[in-house]
Amino acid sequence: MAKSTVYVFSRLVAPGLGDLVQRNIALALLRRAYPDAAITVVTGHDVAARFADFFERHSYAADVVCCPDDGDEGGWRRFIDDLAARKPQVCFVDPDSRGLGAREARQAGIPVRLGVPGREADDGDLLTHPLQLRFPVSRAPDLLDYASALARALGLPGKVRAHDVVPEFPRSATPPRGLVAGSPRVAVHPGGDPRWNRRWPLDNYAELCRLLVRRTGAVCYLLGDQAERENLLRLAERVAASEPDARVEVVAGGTLDDAANLLAEMDLLVGNDSSPAHVAAAVGTPTVVVYGPTGTEFFWKRVYPLHTGVSLSYPCQSVANPPDDLSARSCAHHCLVPYSAPDGPYPKCLTDLDVERVWVAVARRLGCPENAESRS
Repeated sequence: MAKSTVYVFSRLVAPGLGDLVQRNIALALLRRAYPDAAITVVTGHDVAARFADFFERHSYAADVVCCPDDGDEGGWRRFIDDLAARKPQVCFVDPDSRGLGAREARQAGIPVRLGVPGREADDGDLLTHPLQLRFPVSRAPDLLDYASALARALGLPGKVRAHDVVPEFPRSATPPRGLVAGSPRVAVHPGGDPRWNRRWPLDNYAELCRLLVRRTGAVCYLLGDQAERENLLRLAERVAASEPDARVEVVAGGTLDDAANLLAEMDLLVGNDSSPAHVAAAVGTPTVVVYGPTGTEFFWKRVYPLHTGVSLSYPCQSVANPPDDLSARSCAHHCLVPYSAPDGPYPKCLTDLDVERVWVAVARRLGCPENAESRS
């Protein structure tokens, strides 16, 4: 197959980095089906700019093309004409693509159109290879269901198995500099997208780090982006206040490649429902993830074999609204939607989640006794 003939329409609404890491699953399947093709992702200008580093160094796609914004009718006509001139042969429509789907693919003359029927009005009739999702009526489809459906539509041989779904994370594999001697090495990620109030209280992370130090002698790497550095330093100070000999490293503001390489050297990542958990899964590092208002664990639980989720499973912990539509969010306890500060307020589903419950999950992942005594 000639180069640049496989396109992925993925016009996403306010995605997080973790959402894009998961897209590598579909991209890797497309690569298997069309090994000689260069795969191009079509997305919005904002997504392409915000995640430029991911697309350039960590995606299974070879290129990114930006589609016009809403309301730019002339831009859309030129876009469709330009796409048709490239003569792409295959288009996969991302299940969450909005305003860019099978209709636009047919207008551009793309003969093979894969996607999930019913996501956009009338798109199902325009798909030449609709994905047939097979899942129990008792739950929504998850990543394994979607991957299996795409593999069948692509005609790939064999059954898709849960532990093989997540492809290797593209990275430089450069050893991190300055790793502290000792084990276990535990990455702790207390941050996350501030548009969602899904952070476990910082004081709880401080107590969890103390338990790790006292009971396992762990080296704790406090991981986050540059905007989270102040909170990470604050967390390090709280740990040191009661454990002055604790080995605690603050790692903030590095590249995604730096983070992936660091996570690959860790024995465990424990943190909030955020992108480092998805990167850790993609580099084969076990995870313990604390879940707050968003009940999304089911979506990737089967394909992350080294993952443990900790949640109180309150009925209102099922919110999946996109961050730009938080007005639709409902909470039985009237918790605030955005994150504001390390001193709270936090959602009740997270303040009610005690440290001991998370510690039990961490101890099991590390293979140490849950009631281990202090080493001091």
